[in-house]
Amino acid sequence: MRLRDPGVEVAALLDRAEREPSAEVWERLDRLLIVEGECWFSAGFAALPRLSSLAQSGAAEHRAQAIDLAAAIVMTLHRHHRDDDLVRADPAALATLHRLAAPRLAGMSGGQLLRSFQAACAFAGYTFWATISLDFTDEHYRILCPHCATPLMIVIGDYGRYAAIRDHDEGDILRTPLRPVEPAALHGFRRWMHDTAAGGDPILAGGLTYLFGDATCSRCHSVFNVADWYEAENSPAQPIDPVIPRVDRST
Repeated sequence: MRLRDPGVEVAALLDRAEREPSAEVWERLDRLLIVEGECWFSAGFAALPRLSSLAQSGAAEHRAQAIDLAAAIVMTLHRHHRDDDLVRADPAALATLHRLAAPRLAGMSGGQLLRSFQAACAFAGYTFWATISLDFTDEHYRILCPHCATPLMIVIGDYGRYAAIRDHDEGDILRTPLRPVEPAALHGFRRWMHDTAAGGDPILAGGLTYLFGDATCSRCHSVFNVADWYEAENSPAQPIDPVIPRVDRST
């Protein structure tokens, strides 16, 4: 049974994690703060500075636990804004978590790489890209054409890489190929995402070139940037100042 004020128990568990970390402590923190993959408690957002400190000390296993729990909390930010001020209060904590999370990607592959990759995205201040699906073996994004408002399906995967109108009976009709961006033309965070993925997952890296490339509307034939418009349609303002600028490339 949870305490009426989760912050009391969270603080006590963090104290234990500092003195004598154990799998039991981390499991309890995770069960207390994360419900169905999301954090709904002020105590979780308030805990980010302490999790950042824990991620810098102790055994590697417990540093990883701190990073993973912090990532689960931060990924909730694009849906939960009641406690934004708690996140803004210590921006250095997230910068530190990103700095610690990014090097973990070297040598990873598959699902482990994707989860850690999205955690690093979240800590960098891009929680939208941290939470959408990036399965480029079979990815589908629904977008309204920015020029004529036609509902389009953007497909990136083994079945093709195209924009289309999805018909209930005939499937994807009036397909127009996507135009991938050249990686050298990417800047800022998108360049970081591509270059980081390229080190361990060529499918993810290749899919990102289409996500960050251009689509042609199947109806009016106008051209638009897929990621720009998809983000504009779906991503509310975030409480985090980006660690990696959108334009100037930085690590």
